Amino acid sequence: MEKILIVEDDEMVRCGIEDVLKMRDWNTETASTFAEGMKKIKANKYMLYILDMKLPDGNGITLCREIRKKTCNPVLFLSAYDSEGYIVEGFEAGGDDYVIKPFRTFELLARIKSLLKRSAINQEEKRKIGIKSGEFVLSFERQCLIKNNIPIELTLTEYRILYCLIANSPQIISRSKLLEIIWDYNENYVDDNALSVYINRIRNKIGGDSEEVLIETKRGIGYMWTLKTEEVYEIISEKWN
Repeated sequence: MEKILIVEDDEMVRCGIEDVLKMRDWNTETASTFAEGMKKIKANKYMLYILDMKLPDGNGITLCREIRKKTCNPVLFLSAYDSEGYIVEGFEAGGDDYVIKPFRTFELLARIKSLLKRSAINQEEKRKIGIKSGEFVLSFERQCLIKNNIPIELTLTEYRILYCLIANSPQIISRSKLLEIIWDYNENYVDDNALSVYINRIRNKIGGDSEEVLIETKRGIGYMWTLKTEEVYEIISEKWN
């Protein structure tokens, strides 16, 4: 039988959800930290993911992005934060639903049933493997940009900056947002100057001599990827149990 993964650092909440789901004959696995959750996500695929937004060593947003590299199975966020910013960020990362803590048990169950029912309708699952943009393809698995079938090698930080720009095109991404992304992964202070250096390096690697402006600077605001984008999927035939 398929399993549900619960990533929640609060033991009382985690055990409470697990007990309720087991009473309804749903198999579960749990994790109490970001590291433990990431390990399980990379090793297994679950029919539903229940993720706490804030964990002591990371966040559910990053876990959700990792999940979206391998499956479209539903993700439900749990959070004590009800601000619009947190909710929007959760959905933009690929989440399917968002429940505010403290929550009512029956409401949570209803949302879980709804997500599972929607997922079970599709017998073919699509796995997003990249984003196509002009002559470029951003590959999630290889973590690089491919131009005319030739890979452009990027550092991990360069890839994550480029991913943010391309995945959110045609939105303008603020400098502060890009700095936050770099801080999240490097865990080191990065000043405003360093971001400009990263952007220039990326521009040089992807075609700095080209007349076409691929990464446009919006002075005083941030940066924008200028080409149209479309998601690239791999079809996986799969029947839910």
